[in-house]
Amino acid sequence: TPVALLSSSPSLLAVHPSVPARTVRELLALARAKPDALNYASAGVATNPHIAGELFNFLGKVNLIAIHFKGGGPGLIATMSGEVGVAFTNFAETSGYVKAGRLRALAVSSRTRSSAMPEIPTIGESGLPGYEFVTWHGMLAPRGTPPAVVAAVNAGVRKTMTAPEQARRFSDIGVDVIASTPEAFAAHLKSEYDQNAPIYDTRL
Repeated sequence: TPVALLSSSPSLLAVHPSVPARTVRELLALARAKPDALNYASAGVATNPHIAGELFNFLGKVNLIAIHFKGGGPGLIATMSGEVGVAFTNFAETSGYVKAGRLRALAVSSRTRSSAMPEIPTIGESGLPGYEFVTWHGMLAPRGTPPAVVAAVNAGVRKTMTAPEQARRFSDIGVDVIASTPEAFAAHLKSEYDQNAPIYDTRL
């Protein structure tokens, strides 16, 4: 039973500094010029980085090769070391390495720019229109939970998460507070399924 869509956070499309691409358009051109030569770090089959990468392949009509690691941390380390060239990584854990020059951020995966790093364009605006992939967090209750209980929990969650200080803390690490209604979360779940079903069918 959906209770609330809590928050969302974009991924960063980042590359090792040795990769000769500074925009999404350049990365797509490089991938087309050298088929099957570029790879990207995945946290494992059907994880968020894997789906984000395969959505990029699907919409961009390219074939970046997924290299599966045992989690996002090892994948991020492999990208910083140059073992792989590309990563679709968690915004909060990667932004510091971008600022330090260990990685080059090409774009964010959300439909709009992140307030935490507004200078970085979206994947859609910098070369791949229609691309959107964000990590989201939701709260669900067991099937059959009484509607009054769902409503009470939802009200408490929304009050807590939209408090100015709490919202600021989330924003500082690139997390957008949503705190939706149960109905909006149910609609979101259906939308996510509809968007990603073709990726599972054709790429995973």
